[in-house]
Amino acid sequence: MLRFPYTRLIFGGEYALAVAGPDFYVIDIHTGEVIRTTTEVETDVRDKLRKSGPIRCVAVDSSFTYAITTGDEKKLRVWQVRDELKLLSERELPKKPTEIGFTHDGQTIVVSDKFGDIFSYSLHPKTTPLTPSGVAGASKRGSLNSHENPSDGTLILGHASMLTTYILTPDKQYIITADRDEHIRISWFPKGYVIERYCLGHEKFVSALHIPSFKTSVLVSGGGDSMLKIWDWMTGKLLAEQSISEAAEPYIKVRAPKWRHGWNDGDGEGEGGPAEGKPKGKGKGRRRGKGKKGSDTPVEDQVSRPGDVTDEQATEPPDTLASAGVASKLSDDVNDDTQLVFAVQRLQSVDRGQQGRFILFSVFGATAIFYAPFPADGEKVSASAVRTFDLDKPVVDFTVDGSGRVWASIDASWGIKDAASESVSSTRLLTWHGVELIEASMEDSPLLATLKAKCAVDATPVELKTLDLYSALSSLPKNVDPEHDPLIRDTLSEAAVAISADVEGKQLTQRELGRLKKKKALLAKIQAQEQQNQPSREGSTATDGEETGREVKRARSESTGEAPTVTVDDIADAAAPDVEMSES
Repeated sequence: MLRFPYTRLIFGGEYALAVAGPDFYVIDIHTGEVIRTTTEVETDVRDKLRKSGPIRCVAVDSSFTYAITTGDEKKLRVWQVRDELKLLSERELPKKPTEIGFTHDGQTIVVSDKFGDIFSYSLHPKTTPLTPSGVAGASKRGSLNSHENPSDGTLILGHASMLTTYILTPDKQYIITADRDEHIRISWFPKGYVIERYCLGHEKFVSALHIPSFKTSVLVSGGGDSMLKIWDWMTGKLLAEQSISEAAEPYIKVRAPKWRHGWNDGDGEGEGGPAEGKPKGKGKGRRRGKGKKGSDTPVEDQVSRPGDVTDEQATEPPDTLASAGVASKLSDDVNDDTQLVFAVQRLQSVDRGQQGRFILFSVFGATAIFYAPFPADGEKVSASAVRTFDLDKPVVDFTVDGSGRVWASIDASWGIKDAASESVSSTRLLTWHGVELIEASMEDSPLLATLKAKCAVDATPVELKTLDLYSALSSLPKNVDPEHDPLIRDTLSEAAVAISADVEGKQLTQRELGRLKKKKALLAKIQAQEQQNQPSREGSTATDGEETGREVKRARSESTGEAPTVTVDDIADAAAPDVEMSES
């Protein structure tokens, strides 16, 4: 029987909140009793939850009185979870959120979205109707918004690219944000327009941030780079680095498809509009691609995971589907249509007293929990210091409770080819034995027994596909191939036209000849770079993906004798018109 994995587990005081698909459970930590659950709410509320799809983001206030959730509908729901379970309010969000949370007093909700903005909302929505001026922007600084806010949200700050995550500092004065363009920004809160400083040094997207409780002046960050970085976030100084990719990559079993038609952020819109390869309409004339070249399937639909079914299978009765078995393409197969994407998913820390302090982290699509001693200032630690606990199935999420135990949620349906087969438990509990993690038994925690037996939510293969646990593998990396970069593509088109005119003997002005010379030089650079990259594209595996020359912004030393890399400055110089200076 297929079941939804627990996509989030939050601890607070005497209770824990567990999310499974479109539902959540409030459980007593000590007795394992299910106190409240959305599976038992009123019929109309239940229908809303089903229509909104799986819960994507969730947060609970510090007193465990209120919870907030969002699904695929872009609706922010506020719940009362103490004393009774009740849906208090429902508000529309302008864009799909990437992170939601409460301020320290629990009276304000903070939401980041895929368009790079962070809005704040009052816990209880205003009852007065919006004025016409409040509808467009709905913020005192609405003219600065990248999109309208229909629910009277107040703009805190904005990034120029997709905002991946944020955290509020323990002193309640700052908000730390990260985006897909390698930036970490420290801003005042709630006056986010005042930027205190940046922590710059990442070469790829930043997807996880963490401030250890035992050292609140320090920020730990990770993303697509091969190492974790430890910062003094008030000064922006890099204190230490922990190499991790060498230790983590062997455990990555879920692979992402290679880009074909441009990237898509999962919101139906990219930074410049809809994704190039996303078919329009309601599916009319669409075909489900199977990873072949030229497929029209959107990028986010091509992430390989077990449980994927065809359109014909989806329309079959459940018993027919179960008896036939679900055809699953194992996502750890190395082939020309997939690539390894390294992305840190979550960061946590544990203070073990005399036994030391540790950083714990998970990686999208990897089957293990990773941990390493907390680096000292100025230390650059190799990957050999990273320890692992392999859970055999991809880790969906993990959290650390008040006693330092590690609760891991795994994708139990991964690798199951028969929908009728019995799946393993989706929750594992790890405890410490000295400086090593070991697995605890069900007898060690009533909560673990409840999660394994009483809170499981059955799911169909189609529902598991909709859950799309690994969409971040496609949405986080930036596609920087020349054929997918609009600026390079447009410049190449202009160069081709200019060269064609030159070949035909058309007379050109001095300005046109100068621009043609620049574009020819740029075209030669791009062609040389493409010739150099061609062998690696045809025969490389995912492990050497970082060594290929496909990342345009990376400059290579000319002393190595390699072909020069095209930079943004090269393109800008070639695309910009020459300025004629008149003689005095």
